[in-house]
Amino acid sequence: MVGTGMGAMVGLLVVAVLVVPVSFGVAARADAKARRLSESQAPDTDLGRSVVVAEVAGRCDQWRQLATRAWLICGGASLVAVVVVGILVCIG
Repeated sequence: MVGTGMGAMVGLLVVAVLVVPVSFGVAARADAKARRLSESQAPDTDLGRSVVVAEVAGRCDQWRQLATRAWLICGGASLVAVVVVGILVCIG
């Protein structure tokens, strides 16, 4: 019975360790994209500027939301990995 639980813990650890770098990469790219969009310049015309600014703001918000979710997933997976390693150390 202990072997089955330990196998499940190791499997959970492997999944968490795989999720951390993937979510970190997504979060870093989404943050960079949101920063670039917020710093981008709009055209000089007033009508074009208001439309482009609204579109850029919408896309920027979407990238920020994606970045926030990815950072939360990264942090959660990191926490799970640390807890599982602690449990495995205590068991083993």
